[in-house]
Amino acid sequence: MINELRIHGTIGPVEFFTYVSGSDVSKTIFYEETPDYIRFFSRGNEFVITTDGIRYKGCGGGFCEYMFGVDKPTDDTLRDEVVNRLTMFGTYTGKDEKLEFTDNVEGSEIFYRLFLQGHAVQNYYFIVSSDFEGSYKKRQRVILKSVGKYLKRTSMGNEWNGTELVRGFMESLHEEKTTVFIIKLIHRNNHRLYSLFQEFYLEKRYLDASREMYLKDFIDRENIDEYQIERIRIDVMYRHPDNKMVVDEYRDILIDAVGRDQLKPAEIGRLKRLRTLAIRNNIPEVLFDTIDDQLLKGKKIVESHESDYLKEARGILETLFFKDPGLKKHIITEDVVKLLKAKYTAHEKNEMGFERLILDIGKMCDEIVKETEDFTIFEELSRILTYFDRYDNTSSLTNAIAFTEKFDISGENIRSLIGNKEEFDSLKSGLFEELFISPLLVNKYLTSFGRRRVKILFRGLKNIITGDASIREILHNLKKIADEEKIYQIMLMSLNERIKDIYPRLDTKTGRAEVRMEIDKELAGKRILNRIPVHIFEKAVIDIKKEVFYINHVFPKAVKNNDSGLREDFLENSGLDRFYVESKEREYLKKKGIPYSVIDDMMSESAGLV
Repeated sequence: MINELRIHGTIGPVEFFTYVSGSDVSKTIFYEETPDYIRFFSRGNEFVITTDGIRYKGCGGGFCEYMFGVDKPTDDTLRDEVVNRLTMFGTYTGKDEKLEFTDNVEGSEIFYRLFLQGHAVQNYYFIVSSDFEGSYKKRQRVILKSVGKYLKRTSMGNEWNGTELVRGFMESLHEEKTTVFIIKLIHRNNHRLYSLFQEFYLEKRYLDASREMYLKDFIDRENIDEYQIERIRIDVMYRHPDNKMVVDEYRDILIDAVGRDQLKPAEIGRLKRLRTLAIRNNIPEVLFDTIDDQLLKGKKIVESHESDYLKEARGILETLFFKDPGLKKHIITEDVVKLLKAKYTAHEKNEMGFERLILDIGKMCDEIVKETEDFTIFEELSRILTYFDRYDNTSSLTNAIAFTEKFDISGENIRSLIGNKEEFDSLKSGLFEELFISPLLVNKYLTSFGRRRVKILFRGLKNIITGDASIREILHNLKKIADEEKIYQIMLMSLNERIKDIYPRLDTKTGRAEVRMEIDKELAGKRILNRIPVHIFEKAVIDIKKEVFYINHVFPKAVKNNDSGLREDFLENSGLDRFYVESKEREYLKKKGIPYSVIDDMMSESAGLV
């Protein structure tokens, strides 16, 4: 007796796999194939795959793995074990995100919307065929209760096993005389793009120019939607283990605070550190913004009144809406500078109030234009938004250069920064430095190499504008720093690997020379490095000794006495990489069985939720 069938094929832009399981499958399943569609049907249920979409009728639903762009209910966000979105035919979300059932279990969807609203690469559907009495909505409730937990918590990773999935489904359903269809739909072009991006990104955690060009040619040739490209890019970047750890920790902090009216001071400090680390690792900020929207829904930062900078920004922007021509005021250069500083302040405080203000103003503009057909107000707002776009572009680029070790800066990047510097400085002399350079140089998480990159960049931009330097020179200087940093990291790793054996020898000049020659010989033999520059080796040795002293003496004392001043004073004056030191602190605390919250207790920032 045949108990399971597998059907595989392609139609339109998709590849499909259909798994069918149940008692005496051959007598309860039928399928029909034409050039325009493939139809599966059984006991009044059907699922049709056409060249441009799907049609369905009967008991069942769909599911897909969560990724950026897939709506995620709050309940699912709060549960780590929930990895898939599940929908049931004939249902909709009512008040308070409660699922409502109906008897209308017939519908259709075009592939464009299916892969846009669901997973960009692969989506699943299931049909449950059985002889049942009663309404469809009653049957759908029974199915959901039986298999809902299984479908929402089963991983749909790359090693997908359809047989295993359908068997797990049948075991959860626990109905002997029922036939189950599980259909997997794969968008071929999106799947190819995902695979390419994943292959290129996971190797080095960034894309070089040649691979960017390869992807661009593929995207242009296959005419892939821009939004889908962004979703795929974000999903691949998120799933890198190092990136996922940062984003998930950010989410976990907010999950812990969902049931409370206030965030603890330490939690706010940790959230800010994670966002800074995200910039360094080139993790898209939109991932954090999405988590904020999901978990802080209907809540906002507690403020007894609107911040002064927001009040001033609102006052400037609302002059656009004065109806009396005599009261209307053109937003002058001084006002644009104030708005840019307000945007900077909001970014520094990690507050969403400014962005919400801009959205509100944009909506008001749309409404007025629709009513009056006066586009001058929209033109004025667009002029301001252009500066905000320049701000976002410049901020993103300068942060990437400052915090990203392997950032592949191009001549086009430098030209963009030159143009933006000239625009900002034309509004106010020194505004570019005030908004983008000075804040970086005082950022405590900026490494010594990052500080050098920022200084070289800013000096180079000024010299190019005055005609005293070229783009090639600035790129050369930045590459030189990047090469030194790479060697420095190799030195740190090499020294750490043999620290117990060589540490006493690092106190003498002769001992250090011997150690350097040993490492030099080893790296040359492995063809990693031909020769170690003495000054880089000496820096690595000094930093290793600082690190050892800190972890063995300063940090234990700071923990014992809860002395944040001692910890902060050493880190500020040592010049060590804070991200690296914090990882060493975690290792120390874990080894000693001490909770990481002891560091949080040293923090002093505060904020609340209502």
